[in-house]
Amino acid sequence: MSFGKTWKKRAVVIGSTTGGLIALVALTLGLAFSGILAHAQTANFHGKARFDTVGIGANGPDNAKYATKLINDPSAFNTIPYWGSAFAKGSTTYPYSMVGTNPARGGYTTNITTEIIPVKVVLNGTTLDGNSKVKATASSPLFLNANYAQGRTQYGDATQRAEWWHYAGSENYHVLLKYPAVESTLTVNVPSYHGTIEHTQSGATIALVDENWWYNIIVDNLLGRHTPDNVFAIFLTYNVLLYSGNTSNCCTLGYHSAWFTPNGSTYNVNTYAWGSYLDSGIYTSPVIEDINGLSHEVAEWLNDPFVSNVVPNWYVPSEPQYGCSNLLEVGDPLVGVSFTVITAGGTYHPQDIAFFSWFARQSPSIGYDGRFTYLGTFGSYSPSC
Repeated sequence: MSFGKTWKKRAVVIGSTTGGLIALVALTLGLAFSGILAHAQTANFHGKARFDTVGIGANGPDNAKYATKLINDPSAFNTIPYWGSAFAKGSTTYPYSMVGTNPARGGYTTNITTEIIPVKVVLNGTTLDGNSKVKATASSPLFLNANYAQGRTQYGDATQRAEWWHYAGSENYHVLLKYPAVESTLTVNVPSYHGTIEHTQSGATIALVDENWWYNIIVDNLLGRHTPDNVFAIFLTYNVLLYSGNTSNCCTLGYHSAWFTPNGSTYNVNTYAWGSYLDSGIYTSPVIEDINGLSHEVAEWLNDPFVSNVVPNWYVPSEPQYGCSNLLEVGDPLVGVSFTVITAGGTYHPQDIAFFSWFARQSPSIGYDGRFTYLGTFGSYSPSC
C-alpha cells in the first residue's frame, strides 16, 4: 500500500477557504463524512442537532458506489488495512468494509498508524487550543490499555472483539491504534460570521462554528499536509461544536470521513476524524464529556472507514435526529450512552456502540454474551422504518 508523499512539519494558519472550489473538489474526488449529532441539551442550549451526511445519499457524492469494488478489488485502493464481506437480507445484498482483518479467518493483530493534529481555534478574541488536550487524549482508552470483559486492551479493540465474539472470543484477534504521533498545529481563525463564543451554565467556554465552513477547513488541511494514506488522522479540538445554518441547530461533536483521490487506475484513500475533547458539565443529560465524542468516531471509523456501508433502514426513537437511517454507523443509535473506563491517564467516558448483528438483524447475535450493543442496551436487533 502506498505511503503517499512525505511532508515537513509546519505550523498551519487558516482564516478562510474558497468554499466553492473546495466543494467542487469534494464532488470530484468523493468526500464523505459521518457525524455525531448529540440531541442532548447543553446547559444553555435547547436546539436538537440534526444528522447531516455528505458521502451517502442526496447531500453529496455517493461513496456507497465503492462498496462492492472495495471488497472485490482491494488492490485498487491505497489506504489503511481493511477487510470486506457482505450479508443478505431479503432480496438485497449489503457489502461492507471494516478496519483490520476478517475475524472469521483467525486471530490476527492489525496495528494502525495514528496521528493527532491539534487544532487551535481563535474566535472573537477567545482561543480554544486542542494542544491542551493532546496528553489527556493520548492517555485515554483510545490508546492506552484498560480492563474490559474482553481482556486488557484499548476501547476500540475491546468493542471490536465483543462485536465479533463468536469468532474473536477464542482467538487472539485485535485491531489496535498505535500510540499517536503529534503533528504540527492547525490554527483556525474563525470569522465572526462563521461562529460564536458561548459560556455555559457549568462555567465552560465553548465555540460554535458553522459546519459547512469547518468541513472545508479540515479537508483542505488534510490534503495540504499530504497525509500518508495508511495513516488514521485525528483532528483534535477543545470545546468546539458545530452548528448547521444557525446556532439553534446544534451540536455536532465529531465526524469521520474518507477522501478518495484518483491515482491512475487506483485510488489513494485518506480516512480521518475530527472530534472535540469536552469539559464536564457542558452536556448534563446524558453526560457527554472528555473523549466520549472521539470514542464514537473511532468506533464508527473501525466499522465504516470509508463511509460506504449501508444496511437495512433503522430507526431509534431516542435518537430522532437521525430519522430513518440506512448507515452502518455504530455510535449513532446510542448517543450519550456511556460507561466509565480507567487508564493510567485517569477516568474517561467512552460511548456504547451497536454491533454488526443489530444492523444485519441477526438473531441470535454473534456479539459478546449474545448482546446487540457493547453494554447490552438493546435487547434485539434494529427496528425497521
